Amino acid sequence: MRVLIVDDQEMLLEVFDAILSRNRITVETAVDLEDALEKITEKGRFDLILLDYNIPGMDGVDGILRALEKGQGTPVALMSGNLPQHIVRDAMQIGAAGCLPKKLPGQKLIDSVRSMAAGNKVNLFEIGPETGSIGGDDPSKRLTQRETLVLTQLDQGKDLSAIASELGLKEVTVTFVVKMLCRKFNAASPGEAVIEARKLGSL
Repeated sequence: MRVLIVDDQEMLLEVFDAILSRNRITVETAVDLEDALEKITEKGRFDLILLDYNIPGMDGVDGILRALEKGQGTPVALMSGNLPQHIVRDAMQIGAAGCLPKKLPGQKLIDSVRSMAAGNKVNLFEIGPETGSIGGDDPSKRLTQRETLVLTQLDQGKDLSAIASELGLKEVTVTFVVKMLCRKFNAASPGEAVIEARKLGSL
């Protein structure tokens, strides 16, 4: 099994490497998202990609989408010292294999990695009941750069195929982003998301 761990804390990378390597799991490391995407291209398919939420280049959960796109089917999970519930929900909604706290007992880490690599979902951050809109009073304050770009294209009346072509993305990625926009603006359709964004002054 091959796992790519992406974190800018060298000590943490060493700890994860030591724990997993002792259990016949080959570990590759990267220090930021761009480094990770290059490793995916150079090293071939991994069984799992673990992304630290706070590494450079992540832009919120947008980094998950980029890793999923580049990994061509490789499960991608998010890890952090602490994650707000709305980030956990967003990550799982767009297709993350799981969300893990960085401080885990060794065996729990191993079990979680093997489970996600096998195609299971593992979320070790408790998700409580919804408390209103995912974006709070103003969801536009938590839009990623990619969500903002897609929202602008939607406002221009472009369909998903045209947006994908304009932004150099795969259509499945644009579809994910549009779903997140609808969820953040509590909208039933892309058109409604644009209307709500206009009401909030986001466009």
